Amino acid sequence: MNSLKTIAMTGFMGSGKSAIGARLADQFKIPFRDLDKMIEQGEQRLITDIFRDSGETYFRKIERNYFEKAVLESPLILALGGGAMQQPEIGDYLKAHAITVYLDVPVKTLFERLRKCQNRPLLHDKSGKLLNAEALMHRISRLLAEREPVYRRADITVTVQPEWTQEQTTKQLIKQLESHASTAITEDS
Repeated sequence: MNSLKTIAMTGFMGSGKSAIGARLADQFKIPFRDLDKMIEQGEQRLITDIFRDSGETYFRKIERNYFEKAVLESPLILALGGGAMQQPEIGDYLKAHAITVYLDVPVKTLFERLRKCQNRPLLHDKSGKLLNAEALMHRISRLLAEREPVYRRADITVTVQPEWTQEQTTKQLIKQLESHASTAITEDS
């Protein structure tokens, strides 16, 4: 891939955006940024606390601000939060200026990865407790159904198999990025 530009990793929470994004950045020798980590460092508090203390609307506003700072650096691999692409400003910018990658992970695999996560505010009840198994599966399924149409607009979709390691997922993504790049070159000719 000769002329890299920003590659934005999208997908549901727990899909592996940060882990795969970091591996991809190492492979291509370009910077990696995790939007949620940038927010936590900049705000000096956890996303869970931001949601609890200031609400989701406030979080989405600062998410846009940190996104705008992150994309000033290019090329780069950027792991987005699970809901970031639902914001039209973010989605439109990425469509015009980046390659977007959707890590499509089965609901059951997401459930297994998230069922003990304490730092995902959208998976908690109103009192701040992690949802029980049945309610958690329902919430993951519902949120994924809401977000999937936006995720599906990505330039590349990697359908992650439950048995794949991070290395296998990264290799599959690199193959698809190479194919995408050669297709883009052919279309420009």
